[in-house]
Amino acid sequence: MKDYPKPPEGLVVEHAPPVLRLQLDRPERRNALTDDIVLALIETIEAAGGDESVRVIFLSASGEHFCSGFDLGLRGGAERPRTGATQRQMRWHVNRLIPTMLETQTPIVVAATGWVVGLGLHLVLASDFAIVSEDARLRDPFTALGFTPDSGGSWLIPRLAGIARAKEMLMLGREISGATAAQWGLVHRAVPAKAVEVEASVLVEELAGAATVAVGLTKLLVQRSLHADLEHHLADEALALELVSRSEDFHENVRARREKREPEFRGR
Repeated sequence: MKDYPKPPEGLVVEHAPPVLRLQLDRPERRNALTDDIVLALIETIEAAGGDESVRVIFLSASGEHFCSGFDLGLRGGAERPRTGATQRQMRWHVNRLIPTMLETQTPIVVAATGWVVGLGLHLVLASDFAIVSEDARLRDPFTALGFTPDSGGSWLIPRLAGIARAKEMLMLGREISGATAAQWGLVHRAVPAKAVEVEASVLVEELAGAATVAVGLTKLLVQRSLHADLEHHLADEALALELVSRSEDFHENVRARREKREPEFRGR
């Protein structure tokens, strides 16, 4: 079991194997993210990916709102930065967070209500299973603020919802509800606000008891399929099957079928 670094103010980390719980905890700012929180999320998710005691990551937030994006109120200053400062900073900052979530083989479940905006929306879209409230407010408001999308928004939304809907959200800055997001395929499920935590917890429990190696390799295959041709993808599938056939959970399922019982997966 790994020791995780002390989280910064505004982020609660609970390492309770087989679940790693992450909670955004700045309700007075609608859980807007800070530099320290972004970097801590990257470090913690990366560490969890190599921690065999963690079989699922559960990301939620305190208060009524999941996340209103990055806290722009913390940026500024009298001195104007050098040209190119933004793109240089993003390389080690938000541009590492979304790939880290997508690439870790540990499944990520997100529970979200209220505002799900900007970077907060991208956290939801980069998870494996997002449970949102039907009345959640999902929006990428960049163009309305004179910005262009960042942190993978213009990559994630077209792949999940299609080009036309992506242009509606990204170019026009349209807000959609959690119910609409589920209809569009942006999230796993939309439920009444009071049921979000319960539904997400049930899913976390299911993943915590699943065949972790197989689940993780399947997540990797899905992610790689976005970039691979069929020939290379079939080779990836064959390699994953070879690896998973050597796992303890694979052999446990064989024994369970022979003994006519439900398998007890250990995540090994």
